[in-house]
Amino acid sequence: MKSNTYLRKLTNAFVMMAVMSAPGFALAQDKTDGDAETGQETRSEIGIRTGLELYPRDKDDACVPGALQIRVNVHNISQGGILKLELFGENNFLKKEGKLRRIRVPAANGPQTVCINLPMPGEYAVVGYHDKNGDRRLKKAWNFKPKEPYGLSRNPEIKSLRLPKFSETSLSVPMEGIDIDIHLVDL
Repeated sequence: MKSNTYLRKLTNAFVMMAVMSAPGFALAQDKTDGDAETGQETRSEIGIRTGLELYPRDKDDACVPGALQIRVNVHNISQGGILKLELFGENNFLKKEGKLRRIRVPAANGPQTVCINLPMPGEYAVVGYHDKNGDRRLKKAWNFKPKEPYGLSRNPEIKSLRLPKFSETSLSVPMEGIDIDIHLVDL
């Protein structure tokens, strides 16, 4: 009986490792899109000013109370590196093809507010992490747990080695938008 339990746990761990290392995992490394003519993308003004690899497509939206947007207050961040947030719908949650929007901004001390405009009211989830060294990659341990602070909308407590479900992180966003808090967790 005990051997079945150990075998099941071992199998679950291998499955989780395979899922977390899949190329479609949303928190994995992103490739930058180059300009078709030059083969390179030019950095944004804020990217040049901060010395970070930030591009115009990474920019957050202006925060407007009452607008159709998610206004995210991110807690537990420190100065330096990049704060990255990704917006998902239910389809292909946490997979590259399911990502609706990606935002990267310079990380600042204390709570930081980032706003994401939405196309329509509905169910959404936000995933984020603090890329401390600004290399545009989420550092992971041998068991694929994040080594940099990360968080999800609704701040679910992840107790086992598995990806969270959309139902654990989803938000119902009305026409006037919503304000949320994400508390980054550093394992």
